[in-house]
Amino acid sequence: MNELGWEALLSGLPDGPIRQAISALFEGHRRFLAERAEFTTYSTADLQAIATNQRPIAAIVGCSDSRVTPEVIFDQPMGQIFASRVPGNVASDSAKWMLDIAVTELHVPVVIVLGHTRCLAVGQIIDGRVSSAGGALRFDVQKAVHRARLSGDPELYRRSIIENVRMTLENLHRDSYAVQRAEDRGEMMLLGAYYDMDSGQVHLIE
Repeated sequence: MNELGWEALLSGLPDGPIRQAISALFEGHRRFLAERAEFTTYSTADLQAIATNQRPIAAIVGCSDSRVTPEVIFDQPMGQIFASRVPGNVASDSAKWMLDIAVTELHVPVVIVLGHTRCLAVGQIIDGRVSSAGGALRFDVQKAVHRARLSGDPELYRRSIIENVRMTLENLHRDSYAVQRAEDRGEMMLLGAYYDMDSGQVHLIE
């Protein structure tokens, strides 16, 4: 369950679109933590410029949770993050469709699967609450929780969140030809991370 620091990740990357995108996200996250967010208001001119063009630096598969908004956490303006948000940040059909557009049409250099602490979708599975909602996607979360239990990690909830991110990464890589091709060509990096609600920090998952 190793975590990778932002600086360590950046130090190992050559200059180019991938490194520039990750650096922009990291700097934005630092502003968020330091209470120095820049992108909170928009003029009419800003909105008109965004309406006619978008050049997102990243695509994010995140959770529907109202407390985990990628644009806020990474302090990025509208037009910078292409996102799919679904309970439990799972590899839904809509997330795969989003990534296909993001990678093939918009050529985003970074894709992040973003989990978070206090995730209700993961918590339901850990608590054994039964529901028919979610179907096969719910089963993927169950498999992630099962992996976490097998690990013997005493922090079961946190480990389940991390394993759930990894499960989504595996599913997206397996099912998305666009992601596979972009990775093989070195045009895009696929990353896993989770947001700690209590500290506000985003931790990368190695």
